[in-house]
Amino acid sequence: MKLDLHWRGPYGAGLFPDTPEAMEGLLGAGIYLRIKRYAGGRTVAYVGQSKQLLARMDQHVSAVLGLAHVLRDESGQVVFQPAFDARLRALNDIETVAGLALAEARRMRFFCAFCDDGFDSDFLGLVEYLLMQRLAESGKGGNAENINRPPVAEFDHEVIVESEFDGVAAADEKLLRGLIGEAPLALEGTLG
Repeated sequence: MKLDLHWRGPYGAGLFPDTPEAMEGLLGAGIYLRIKRYAGGRTVAYVGQSKQLLARMDQHVSAVLGLAHVLRDESGQVVFQPAFDARLRALNDIETVAGLALAEARRMRFFCAFCDDGFDSDFLGLVEYLLMQRLAESGKGGNAENINRPPVAEFDHEVIVESEFDGVAAADEKLLRGLIGEAPLALEGTLG
């Protein structure tokens, strides 16, 4: 079975749609990569899936701004963990922590592939898993923030996942290819 990921984006601060019609186009189910780039070429990637991608992207940005997410400095080093006591201490230095949160929110870029464009939503978990594995194997993502979750279903046939990049600019295509590789994602046999 062949699945196609038609990548779109980036979306992020200053890049989200601002009309109801354009927002509606991002409400579908799909897979996404959240990418944060830091000084010295460091990249931190996160793979996710959602039944409503725009809402999920909003959750990521809101978590950063609400101090409910790890914050990194300009080099990509973790400087804030979102534990309750750390958040309370951060309020004593709100200017610094707010600046870190704002910088993290600004550097987040989301690239997504919608189910309606090339694969059934039954395969969301599998595609997410294969992308996580690719990032973990290649090490090209610098850091992948969620690579250990197992697949959510069993598949007893070969699955090939190919990426198409017509919906992204050339520089973004290069970034995505650098992260997920040139070769299709593949699964042979049964996972369980």
